[in-house]
Amino acid sequence: MKNEAEIRNQISIIQQELDNKPDRPDLLHDLGIGYYLLGEFPESIKYLKKAVDLAPKKVAFLFNLANSYNENDEPGMAIDLYLRALDQNPNHIPSLNNLADCYEAVGQFDKAHELFHYLTRINGENALSHFNLGNFFIRQNQHIEAARCYEESIKRDENFVDAYHNIAWILKQAKADVEAMEYIQKGLNIDSGHDELLKLKAEIEDRKS
Repeated sequence: MKNEAEIRNQISIIQQELDNKPDRPDLLHDLGIGYYLLGEFPESIKYLKKAVDLAPKKVAFLFNLANSYNENDEPGMAIDLYLRALDQNPNHIPSLNNLADCYEAVGQFDKAHELFHYLTRINGENALSHFNLGNFFIRQNQHIEAARCYEESIKRDENFVDAYHNIAWILKQAKADVEAMEYIQKGLNIDSGHDELLKLKAEIEDRKS
C-alpha cells in the first residue's frame, strides 16, 4: 500500500487535472479513493458523491461511496448505496458482504443472516463466504453453527489459518482443550508465527498448569 506522502502527491496530481476537467467522474472517484485511503472520510464522501451524481449507475462508484459512509459511521446511508449498487449488479459480492455487515451493525440481524447465508450459496467455493457466516454466528453466540461454517472454510481452503484458530477458540470455550490444541497445531503447521494461535495455545497451557 502507498504511504501517506505518495497518496497526497497523487491527490495533488488529480486535483490539477480536475481544475481543467471538473466534471470527469473517474477523476472525482479516484480523488475520493485517495481521501478514503487517508482515513479522511468526509472528504472522500464529498468527491465520491460528485462522481456518483455524474455516473449514477456505476457500481464501483456506488460501492466505494457506500464504504466511505460506512467508515464515517453512517450505516444507513451505506445501506442505501449498497442496495443501489446491487440494483445494477445483483450478485456484486463485495456489496453483498458489506451490506450484510451494515444490517448487522444497525440491528437487522435477520437480514444480515439471510445475506451471509446467501453468499455461501452463490459464492460457495469461496472459503471466506463460509468464514464470514461463521463470524456472524459467533457474534450471535451460536458456536456450533459457527464451527460448522469454519469447517466448510477449511474444506475449501486447507490453509485458512484463521478458521483453525476460531474452531480452536470455540473448543477452548467448551473446555475441550485436547481438541482445541489439535486445531491450534494444524494452524501452526501452516503459520508457525500466527500470534492469535500462539496466544490461544499459551492460555490453554496455562490453564493446565
